[in-house]
Amino acid sequence: MIKKTLLLIITVCAANIACHSQKKNESTPHASENRVIKQQIQPEGFDNNSFGVFFYNQRDIYAIRGNNLFKGDFITDLKINPSYTSLATLEHNKKGAKRVAIYDINPNHRLSDSPLKVIKLKEAETTAMAYSADAKQLAVGASNKQITIYNPINNKEVKTFNSQIVPGKMAYSDNNYFLAIAEGKSLEIWNLERETIRKTLQLDSDIKDFTFSNSSSNLLVMTKDAKLYVYDTKTFEVISTIENLEQALACYPNESGKYVAVLNSDKRISVINILDPTERHIIENPTGGITGIRIVHHDLSDYSYIIYNTYNSITYQHLKGLTPYYNKMMTTMLNEKLNQWMKQLPGESMEDYQLRVNEASRMEQARLIEREIATQMATGLLEEAEVEIGDYNMSTNSVALKFNNMPGIFLPVPTNELNDFTDGSKLEFRHAKYALNPDDKFELVYAEVYNPVNGKTYIFDNLNRQSLGKMSEDDNFVPLEIIQKSNMEETALVGIKEDVISLAQQNNVISDKTHISVKTEAVNAVNADGEKIVNYNVDFTYEVEEEFSARDDFKSGHYHTEESAAAMLMLNIMTKAFENDFAKYIVKGKRVKIKIKGTADASPIARALRYDGRYGEFEGEPVYKNNELNNITLNQKEGIADNEQLAFARAIGVQNYIEKEISAFGDMTRDYEYHIEVAKESGSQFRRISVQYTFIDAF
Repeated sequence: MIKKTLLLIITVCAANIACHSQKKNESTPHASENRVIKQQIQPEGFDNNSFGVFFYNQRDIYAIRGNNLFKGDFITDLKINPSYTSLATLEHNKKGAKRVAIYDINPNHRLSDSPLKVIKLKEAETTAMAYSADAKQLAVGASNKQITIYNPINNKEVKTFNSQIVPGKMAYSDNNYFLAIAEGKSLEIWNLERETIRKTLQLDSDIKDFTFSNSSSNLLVMTKDAKLYVYDTKTFEVISTIENLEQALACYPNESGKYVAVLNSDKRISVINILDPTERHIIENPTGGITGIRIVHHDLSDYSYIIYNTYNSITYQHLKGLTPYYNKMMTTMLNEKLNQWMKQLPGESMEDYQLRVNEASRMEQARLIEREIATQMATGLLEEAEVEIGDYNMSTNSVALKFNNMPGIFLPVPTNELNDFTDGSKLEFRHAKYALNPDDKFELVYAEVYNPVNGKTYIFDNLNRQSLGKMSEDDNFVPLEIIQKSNMEETALVGIKEDVISLAQQNNVISDKTHISVKTEAVNAVNADGEKIVNYNVDFTYEVEEEFSARDDFKSGHYHTEESAAAMLMLNIMTKAFENDFAKYIVKGKRVKIKIKGTADASPIARALRYDGRYGEFEGEPVYKNNELNNITLNQKEGIADNEQLAFARAIGVQNYIEKEISAFGDMTRDYEYHIEVAKESGSQFRRISVQYTFIDAF
């Protein structure tokens, strides 16, 4: 069965705030309240998995409720496997000999009595460890400058390479491109694909802490002289420096990468806007004893909390006043809308399409979409603004209007009408349009300003400013010819789909109530060498209308791929596509990421279903549930006891089909990623699968 994370759930019930354990992902914080979990034993250090925390004190490890889990050697660090299957400790015995010990986390949130694996070197000491974000690697550093990578599923050694420094701390980037290693003033960034050093940084002061942003776009390095350096991971050049961090003990980014929490002292935390370091949110805790900080966020509740330890507690504090990363949201929405606009319209000839879509029209459309999105995001900004009349510029005949919540503007006003501008609060702004600055602040780019004093309307027009679309062209826009190629291939893929469906319906294999969707999309990216590449997504999904889903799709409790006519039809289309038009993307030695989603409905499983083992045995397999990393176990002995396992069985059935039926993929480096989803409702319409292929550097 799936091993669940111990969660802290924060709820408000009348005047009482309750804290209790729940299964991972089944509940979320419901109120913006703080919660202090008192501990009888001082938490000297901790690690978290979402809202679940384990902490250590000398030789002991404790769960959040103070349950002593085991006694080990003297513990100096603790890491939880991101898929929550195990916990690793960095320990030393009375003689000072250091080791890494890995303990199993069982379904009751207890640790195994003895380690599953002990990493102890004969001629060196273990000095640091780090899990990759996808839970597929555990890196262990040693005093002989050796880095060893282990597979956390079976704890077997995968590979070893030699650093130039003794690792005192290590961290993976979320995209698994990099492993950063620090000692003293030196920091090495390793390109894991090539197993070479991508960059060596030499700081002016000893490194206290470092971490990658959640998007892996930035590396944050904090030094003893109270400075935090923000590096762009495309170039590993400093893009900003944040100072005045007091003792600068630790740092941790928020989920968007716009803010970073800094442990200034054992009683003080500051949450700093990386784009505008003058914005700082201060958290004071007079109890003291803080040694570590984490930020957790739940998408469903849209709450962020900072977790930290004190001398006598683990504290969850709601982070208030943080604004979204608007430019990041803008980039995503802009590309989605622009890619949709660039698709060839039904019935549109190629000649008309090429006239409508070209580099000039794309840039103009990008500017229009940017203003549309920014204006929607900035709704209410002017209504909340305090407007002040500023100085008059005689050379441009414009008066400054100052706002308390965004940059000011210069409004063209004839000199003889200036005396009519005496009270900014009386001005009315109509048809306002906005844009975003690089520092993530909104600015007004167009407005019709009505002055009731003289009944006249004045036009502020800065629409020709350099827009986000233009500023981001090199980084975020896919070359037009690739977009057009993708559009034509999607049309060809639709043709393959319609031919296969038509034949299946003629042979009464499937009804016309099954709807299969295919989609292609070219997506800009950057590789581990910092070079711009374009990845290619090819998606296959289906839906079956409710009254026909039991006929065309999986029956309750079934998971064999061939038992779903809809699934087999989708896979048949996929096979024909990769045997023909899309065969050119199956290139020996290149990488493809295959994301498979299996779903199940909420029908209860009263007695464990038989699993015949046809797809293999899985123990603690990393899997994403509602896009959050978890793990799952599936074997013949225990069978299928819950719907999550059933959804997983449907997903791995697809992998089995791909490996057997599309043999050409065997020449590629394949990275499978499993996603499972269990509906809240019962019904056969909630039993289905989907597949997304991402061909890395496809063009």
